Order: sequence, then C-alpha cells, then structure tokens
Amino acid sequence: MARVGSLSFMQKRDHKTAWRFLAPSLVLYGLYVVFPIFFSLYLSITQWDGLSTAVLPLCKNSEVSCLQNFIDLWNDEVFWMALRNNLVWLIFFSLSAPLGLALALFFHVKSQRASFYKSLFFMPMVFSLVVVGTIWSWFLQPEFGLVEFLLKGLGVLKDGEHFTLMASDKWATAGLIAAASWPHAAYCMVLYLAGLSNLQKNVIEAAEIEGVSRWQMLWHIILPMLRPATVIVVIVTMIGALRAFDLIAIMTAGGPANSSNVLALYMYQQTFENFRYGYGAAISVVLFAISLALILLYLRQTLKDETGRS
Repeated sequence: MARVGSLSFMQKRDHKTAWRFLAPSLVLYGLYVVFPIFFSLYLSITQWDGLSTAVLPLCKNSEVSCLQNFIDLWNDEVFWMALRNNLVWLIFFSLSAPLGLALALFFHVKSQRASFYKSLFFMPMVFSLVVVGTIWSWFLQPEFGLVEFLLKGLGVLKDGEHFTLMASDKWATAGLIAAASWPHAAYCMVLYLAGLSNLQKNVIEAAEIEGVSRWQMLWHIILPMLRPATVIVVIVTMIGALRAFDLIAIMTAGGPANSSNVLALYMYQQTFENFRYGYGAAISVVLFAISLALILLYLRQTLKDETGRS
C-alpha cells in the first residue's frame, strides 16, 4: 500500500511539474490566440471605429440589431465577391498538394544531385510571401516581364501586344494562385518526403517480390501509408487558401475593381483603412467559421475512414 501511495504521490508531483512548464505557453496562447477570437466575436456586434473608448454593442439603447454587421455583409457585393474568390482559391490552390507529392516521389532518392534539386525546389518556401509576390510581379509585368519576354520569343505575342494577366478582372486571381502555389508546393514536397522516409520497407519489398506494378504500388500501398502526411497537407492547404492575404496585397491589392479580393484582405481594408472595426470583425468571424467547419468536416471524414479500415 505504501508503494502504491508513493507512486501516486510521484505521479501527482510529475503532473504539477508538467503544468508549471506548460503554464507560460498556455498563458501566451490564451493571450494571443484564445482572447482575440472571443474579442473578435464581441467586436462583430459593435460599430467601434478603433479610436473611441466605448466599445458597446450595436443594440445597446437603440433599435439596431446586434447582428447589423452580418446583415450588412449579406447585402455587400464585395463580400460575396471575396468569398467566391476564397472558394476559387480553395479549389485550385489545392492542386499544389499533388504537385508536391509528385516532386517528393521524384526526388525520393539518396544522391547528392537529388539533394541539390530538392534544395532548389524548397528555396521559395524560405522566402517571405512579400518577396514571392514582388518576384512574380516582375515575372508578370507587361512590357518588361519575363513571361511576356518568353511569349514573344515563342511567337505567341506579336510586337505591340502585351501580357496583361494581372490587369484582367477574370484572370488576376489565376495569376495570384499560381504565384502562391510556387512556395506551397515546395512545402508539401517536404511534408511528403518526411512521410516517404517512414514507409514500411518490408511491405514494399514484399509487393515488389509479388510483381506489383508501379501504379498499383503507388495507389494501394504508398498512398495509404502516406495518409497521416496527407491529412497535414490538406489542412495546411485549406488554411493557406482561406487566409491568403500578403501576396494579394503586394500584387493586386484586391484589384482590378475588387475582382481578386479575398476575405482576409477585405477584412484588413475595412478595419484599418475604413476604421470599421466591428464590420471587419464580422468578416473575420465568417472566415473563422468557414475554416473551422471545413477542417472539422475533413477530420471527421478522415477519422471515419480510419475507423472503417480498422
């Protein structure tokens, strides 16, 4: 009994020590993550301009609904355009994940040359998105841009014609997604390379002995083993598509005519340029709700699939 009691005492002491080490991180997490989320929820029912000291709900002593900001969002054409662009980002930005997988499968060899090329492909991920946006702005610039130079060299563009992709209200978002996919594909490649290094080699060797083809090996053996890496890649890709901001701010600032605007940038514009903190908070609440719903649905489906297999 004494041994059990002493063991219990040691476990309690270890738990207290663990909580002491976790306390600073939990305090910082609560201060800079949890508190802003709930404060944004409160701001979304106010009309705060960021300067006044009183931060009161819209329905305080008035006939205006507390949800007036969300009602205004419903009637805001720019908000719906930004939401549509976020959905476009979510669909086409996800193509960088299979591209990263293809690069990982191609470079999953141990050689100095492969290591060199992997470093080259990963280099864009090291750059800030501000730098990436500036580089792609040079690439896509009319008259002096690299893309226009190549198109003229191939004869696609004639003398006097210019490559004006980023000035088009239909194709500006496509240029932004292409620019953002450049570093993100490298990030997906690294995640998949980490997953490939943990594959069960005995299973692969057994499949090779059985004469399994490469496509069967990839579809029935390698991809199921890469499921944990795929879960991380998909979640990171969804978050990246929904929080796209700095690249768009650098390259188009949401233009032309808000055709490339997204929710994160529109939230910034309303909050810090128009001093509509309550309206900007309402946009952030919608963006947070969409992100949370998509991630939870994906995780639920993933867990259901894992349970079905087990």
